Amino acid sequence: MSTNDAPRRRLLAVLSLLVIPWTVLLSDGYVTLVMPWGLFDPFAPHVTLLPEYLAATGGGPPPFLTSWPVGVGIYALALVGVAAELFDRGDPRVTGGLLVVVGITQLTVAWGFLRRGEYALVVPLGTLAAWTLAWWFYWPDLRSIGRLDPQS
Repeated sequence: MSTNDAPRRRLLAVLSLLVIPWTVLLSDGYVTLVMPWGLFDPFAPHVTLLPEYLAATGGGPPPFLTSWPVGVGIYALALVGVAAELFDRGDPRVTGGLLVVVGITQLTVAWGFLRRGEYALVVPLGTLAAWTLAWWFYWPDLRSIGRLDPQS
């Protein structure tokens, strides 16, 4: 593949985060997948979209869950950044950095669920996926942050 294909591959890779569960929760035979767009119970099957969930929580979600919609907002910015790369307008360092921050927000979500002690297993899959994408597609760009090299 040519280097012209790199932005398209990056876009497809970043879009894949829409279908990967960001946090997997297992408890007493129940599975809940925290997705960027909502909660999904694959066995019911039942979906609660993120806006519905936020509206249902009244005064807002528990403090640790606030990181979930914040992460979704940062992810949206990463999508805009990677789309801009298609037109040579985006900065891969910004997109890569945003993916790192998305991973941090979802690690906060997983840690909050883990601290509750109600779940047999909590897997921060979104953190692993976002950080893997940042490393795989953006590591050379991220390494150039702070260098005084005029070509970076």
